[in-house]
Amino acid sequence: MSDRLVKHGVFSPTLLMAVVALLWPGVGRSALPSADGASQNRDSGPIEQPGPLQSGGTADGETTQGNVWALPPVRIGGAVSYDLRRDTVGDQTRTQHGFSTTLNASTQTFIWQPWFSQLTGNVGLTFAKSSSDSNATEFGNSNSNKSRNVILTGGGQLSILPQSRFPFEAHFNRNDSRISSQLAIGNGYASQRYGFSQHYTQSQGDSMFGWDRSTQDSDLNGRDQQDSWQLSISHALQNQRMQLIGNRSVNTHEDTDESAVQNNLTLQHSYTPSSSLSVESMSNISRSNYHLVSGDNNTRITQLSTLAFWRPDDQPLTVTGGARLFTLASDSTGFRDTSFGFDGNSAGARNSNANVNLGINYELSRFTRLNAGANVNLITTNGLRSNNTNQTIGATYQPDFTELGKFRYNWSAGSSFTNTTGSEEASRQVSLQLSHGLSRSFTVSPISTVSMDLSQSVAAVASSGNSNRTTLSDGTFSEDSGSTLRLTHSGSLSWNISKEPGDAMIRLSASDSRTVSGRKEFFQLINLQASSNLPTGEYSSWTGNLTIQGVRQEFAILGNTTELGILQQNSSEQHGFVTTSGGSLTYQHQRVFGVRRLRFVSDLRLNSQALLPLLGGPQDQETAAWENRFDYSIGRTQLRLNMLIARNSVPRATTAAVQRATTLNRSILFSVTRTF
Repeated sequence: MSDRLVKHGVFSPTLLMAVVALLWPGVGRSALPSADGASQNRDSGPIEQPGPLQSGGTADGETTQGNVWALPPVRIGGAVSYDLRRDTVGDQTRTQHGFSTTLNASTQTFIWQPWFSQLTGNVGLTFAKSSSDSNATEFGNSNSNKSRNVILTGGGQLSILPQSRFPFEAHFNRNDSRISSQLAIGNGYASQRYGFSQHYTQSQGDSMFGWDRSTQDSDLNGRDQQDSWQLSISHALQNQRMQLIGNRSVNTHEDTDESAVQNNLTLQHSYTPSSSLSVESMSNISRSNYHLVSGDNNTRITQLSTLAFWRPDDQPLTVTGGARLFTLASDSTGFRDTSFGFDGNSAGARNSNANVNLGINYELSRFTRLNAGANVNLITTNGLRSNNTNQTIGATYQPDFTELGKFRYNWSAGSSFTNTTGSEEASRQVSLQLSHGLSRSFTVSPISTVSMDLSQSVAAVASSGNSNRTTLSDGTFSEDSGSTLRLTHSGSLSWNISKEPGDAMIRLSASDSRTVSGRKEFFQLINLQASSNLPTGEYSSWTGNLTIQGVRQEFAILGNTTELGILQQNSSEQHGFVTTSGGSLTYQHQRVFGVRRLRFVSDLRLNSQALLPLLGGPQDQETAAWENRFDYSIGRTQLRLNMLIARNSVPRATTAAVQRATTLNRSILFSVTRTF
């Protein structure tokens, strides 16, 4: 029996912290009021701090020896539930149903005195019985099985000297998706998180050090583990502030033997001697090591930078200046599997850059602005050194808009001259840009407006120097005309709603920029944004934000410069739009069809950048998901219906070096729960 309890995690830090929270010895002091005061405090709210007892005695003067055990108030509860669910992952289908009984206990108390330490704990013990049928075998054969599980969940938190300048906190938490109210696709998982943090606060700054370990186990994805360390130290003087931030994370995925290690250390310094002058400086060291199915990569980055900003109060002048030193070293190894002929080719890069820059902006009049700038670059790429300097001067004129009927018309003009000199090339460039646009707003209702913007711009660039002569991929020479004409069109349509206590916005924008002479290049962008925190009725609301973006482009790639100062040029084109998406949008209704206690939630989640979910639940591996949930309460009985469609990116170790496999998953869950 004890082996079975150990297997299911019953003897774990959860149980230990729960027992410590429920029973704790006090030396000379009690964690609860005396029996006489208990009845008075029962109806007067939270338990008050007990008066101190003399060591070795009681409030009545009776002498006691040894420790005084105190039992804090314990809240007992639980639930009985029945679940029926069906999961479809690709071509595999699984149906399961079962009963579960959960007992919960929680408490909140203190040790010795509330100012010294505070302790909270909760523990849940679930007895689950389930059966399942699936065709999840390699050849599509169906199978069925029955299981009985004892599942332990819970957590605890210990705070020592919580109101002092140096509070300490330790925590532990254990969850299991099999008894969670969230709809987990395809497979259950158990997760644990434990760690501590130590803070130190003083009048001139704060300090913090913390450590956390998170683990996750599932039959489908195996075991994941993440260790993270955090360090933060800040110190402030009269007009200066320094901050040191360090963090380290180690992620491992046992099934594919993947790992990711990241180390980062940053020192920041701010100096503000007056309201018109400020200086920001930063130094950073970053190290990352990735061991993935697709190969290994080690990257080391070091950078130093400083930026000064000066704007006198009595002049329309702004001056900025800065310096930056950057080094990067990277080594990578491709996918290696000698049994299938993958030899794991390696590659490396060593780059460094030193830059000094100065910029000046002056408002000549209300509509006219002048600017000038200069910078010096020293570049080293894999042992090859080069340097260049750049000087720019320009002017911009932008008058107020003009009313054209119900439209607003605006225009602007700008021109600049740039001179570039260096060890490998020298060039001069003159540019002229003209732009104009129309905008209009329509009032649809007292709380909503529709806005429209259209703009067009043309930019002419004339250049001379070695940069106009390029070599094509076949080795032949190409002489550019020295001038480029670029035409850009853009437009947007937005709908805004403003209503207490929130607002909502939907915006669609598109742009097309292309060269009509010179090098053939174009860039197209379509962007859709939606955000809301607006109640749509007495019982319904929209919340969240979503962004969907599509990009299509063709551009010239300039390769290495030859000994004669000639750039090698290639062309790159994207056929079709490359889309990215992110965010979430949720609709809630607290009284569906006018039925009290019938709630509905629809949640759309997009995350096209879910690339390396080395640690996390199913939601961390979703690139797109749409979940709908109905809840209906009758007293202590709750009925729930969940439906989920998701596209997941799951780690797989394959001979084709595919790092992530994408699957379309569908799941439906019906549950009945009775709490007590």
